[in-house]
Amino acid sequence: MDQKKLRDCLGLFSTGIIIACARKKNFLAKTFFAEKFFADKKIVKKFEEFWQSFLQENSFAQKLGKKFSDRNFLGKNFSNKLKKIFADEFFGITINSFSSVSLQPALISFCVDNESANLKLFKKNRYFSLNVLSQEQQGLANAFATPKNTQKWEVEPYFFGQKGNPIFQNSLAFFECKRHRVIKCGDHHIIIGDVLDFGKINDKEPLIYYRSKYASLQK
Repeated sequence: MDQKKLRDCLGLFSTGIIIACARKKNFLAKTFFAEKFFADKKIVKKFEEFWQSFLQENSFAQKLGKKFSDRNFLGKNFSNKLKKIFADEFFGITINSFSSVSLQPALISFCVDNESANLKLFKKNRYFSLNVLSQEQQGLANAFATPKNTQKWEVEPYFFGQKGNPIFQNSLAFFECKRHRVIKCGDHHIIIGDVLDFGKINDKEPLIYYRSKYASLQK
């Protein structure tokens, strides 16, 4: 079977675009150290001063620093780098395979490529959110469709749903879900979610995908 011709034919079915994303909570963020240390700027500043002094005076720390591929890892702003270790992890991906599965019970589904780095995260994370994108969110869709894009979370402001998952403020609607089932099927995994919460956010033109490119409802 000619896969290119098949893809072109499937592309005649126009779809919307969503961003499936989640917040993977870091259990370290709830530790006494993280909550007390990072909440007090004075403590952070004193730690920075102590750490710089320690690096300058301790030969072992200097040797250790040279072994890291990032030579500045143990240097300036070490507390900021330390903070990232205790921070929650966010992940997400642009997809057009979203579908309603059932109204009673409320179930939805979307597909993730077997080779996607996000797949293992969706398989492990208990909750996730789905953002139905508007026409003005093309830049956001492109950012989340680009692998290893470290700037994608800075494209547009977002807030958090009931389960702490990101919801972008310019989206048409959102669904926050609990993972119901994950099914491997061919070169993709089908992820089915129980809808826990949903809502309409804006009245804007939807972002349409047709024949492998963005399209518009307007003539």
